[in-house]
Amino acid sequence: MNCLRSILAAGLASLVLFPAPVRAQKTGEAPGVQGSKNIRSMKEIRDEGVVKQRWDVSCGAAALSTLLTYDFKDDTPETSIVVWLLHRVDAKRVRSRGGFSLLDLKHFSEARGYHAEAFSGMSIEDLALEKTSVIVPIREKGFDHFVVVKGFVAGHVILGDPGFGNVTMRVDRFQTLWKDGIVFVVHPPDDRMIGEKRLPVAARLVPDESLISRKIGVTAPSNYLY
Repeated sequence: MNCLRSILAAGLASLVLFPAPVRAQKTGEAPGVQGSKNIRSMKEIRDEGVVKQRWDVSCGAAALSTLLTYDFKDDTPETSIVVWLLHRVDAKRVRSRGGFSLLDLKHFSEARGYHAEAFSGMSIEDLALEKTSVIVPIREKGFDHFVVVKGFVAGHVILGDPGFGNVTMRVDRFQTLWKDGIVFVVHPPDDRMIGEKRLPVAARLVPDESLISRKIGVTAPSNYLY
C-alpha cells in the first residue's frame, strides 16, 4: 500500500492545541535554588509509542510493528516484518502495488502466533469498543495509507501515523478518509497480553492533522481486504 509521507506544515509552530497540562519533572535542586524542569518536546510527544516507517512502501509494516510492540509488549521491529514478508512476497509485486497488503500483514501476524482478521463496514462506535489499537486504511486524494487508531479524545481520533507520528483528527474528517470502514484487528494468543489501551501520555497535545501537510507517494492497490 502506498504510504503518505507526512511532514510538518510551515505553520505548525502556531498550532492551536487542546488544553492539557504538561507534566514536568523537577531535576535535583539545592536548598534555596529554583530547580529546572524537564519539559517534553513536541517531537517526543509526537513520536511516543509509534514506529516510524523507514521506506515509502512500509507504512503497513510500521503500523503492525507499532501495534505488536506497544499494545502487546512484543518487540517487533519494522525491519523484521519487512524482511520476513520479502522472503514470501515478490518484491516487484510489492513495488508495483505500492506496498504490503492486509493479507501480507495477516500472514506475518499468524506466523508469529496471533490471530488476525479484517472487517469492512465498521463504524466509529465499533472502533471505540475495540480493546486494543487497530490498523485502518485511509484514502486521501486517491492515495492510500495505513494508520493505527489508538483511541478518541475531545471529539478527535488519536492516530499513530507511521509517516509522521501521533496526530489527532476530527472524527467527521476521519470518517471521510476511512476507506470502506475497514478495520484490521490482531488478537494475541493470550488475552493476558491485552492491557489497558494506552493513549499517548500527552494525547491532548498531539498536533491536529489539519495543520499538517502530506507529501504523496506512489499509487496503491485498490483491493486489500482479507
